[in-house]
Amino acid sequence: MMLFRSACNADLDAIHHLAEESGVGITTLSKDKEILAKRILWSSDSFKKNIEKPNNEYYLFVLENPKSKKIIGVSGIESCTGHEAPFYSYKISKRTRICRSLNIRSDYEVLSLVNDNQGRSEICTLFLEPKYRKNKNGLLLSKARFLFIAQHPQRFASTVIAEMRGISDANGISPFWDNVGSHFFHMSFADADRLTLATDKQFIADLMPRNPIYIKLLSPEAQAVIGESHPSTQAAMKILLKEGFRYNKYVDIFDAGPTLEVPLSKIKTIELSRVVTIKNISDEVSSANYLLANTQLDFRATVNSVLVNKENNTCIISKKTANLLQVKCGNQLRIAPLQFDSGEIND
Repeated sequence: MMLFRSACNADLDAIHHLAEESGVGITTLSKDKEILAKRILWSSDSFKKNIEKPNNEYYLFVLENPKSKKIIGVSGIESCTGHEAPFYSYKISKRTRICRSLNIRSDYEVLSLVNDNQGRSEICTLFLEPKYRKNKNGLLLSKARFLFIAQHPQRFASTVIAEMRGISDANGISPFWDNVGSHFFHMSFADADRLTLATDKQFIADLMPRNPIYIKLLSPEAQAVIGESHPSTQAAMKILLKEGFRYNKYVDIFDAGPTLEVPLSKIKTIELSRVVTIKNISDEVSSANYLLANTQLDFRATVNSVLVNKENNTCIISKKTANLLQVKCGNQLRIAPLQFDSGEIND
């Protein structure tokens, strides 16, 4: 049983190790230890704030093996994109030209630099150590964030997006960047990715071309990766698609990875979650596994068995679960199905 919890200062070294393992392309997981320390502090401050509406908060979580205390994964949520610097995307639009005298019709697509996704909440910073990509760890690391959102909806925008990592190789070479961005920024994809987090992003506004880019004029290699996700991200993308996220024809300006979006209220884990009161804590509980979380800002979640009485809105959990989530009888839990093919939460 793994523990999903809010990150703290003591996690810095472990998160930095994960960042170095993650490769190039996860923009919000910097390999600069000083930047990571600032983001952990930003997260800690965000959890402490009284919030009526989202206002530039960031929530960082880690996945921990309780037995070894090893941090094996990280994920986050940004409450309001573009609050301090513009949030840029490329929008894919269709255009048509018709010459009736020659009886020729031309349909093509262009990339336009926009800020359309600004002000939305973004789930981000997700990385799970490869050898732990089993035993539902990826589901917990991704979906537990939705239990936090469900419990504290005032902290987030009505639309949630996810920028999926685009195509690049082990050396950080991106076909889209090499064909587009490199001509205007005169730096490597890795350097541009690093500057996105290390600066106020003014360099993007200064250097990015303002005119639409005609996709047909790009190399076949660049065209092929537009809207495609990195192989290491495809499992996470499948989880989000099952949650109700959909590709919205926006892509990242550096690697052309797809942006997914969904109305907050339509996220399935949020829709199917419910708050129950702990009636009893037993030595062992035999039942199906569910996502379980406390209802505190000191957020803790896990995957384990729970017996639910829907009529009374109560539950029975194990002592191990109670200790991990730091809850007792009379406290509340927010619970949700781990997978949707099993249907609603049963009695």
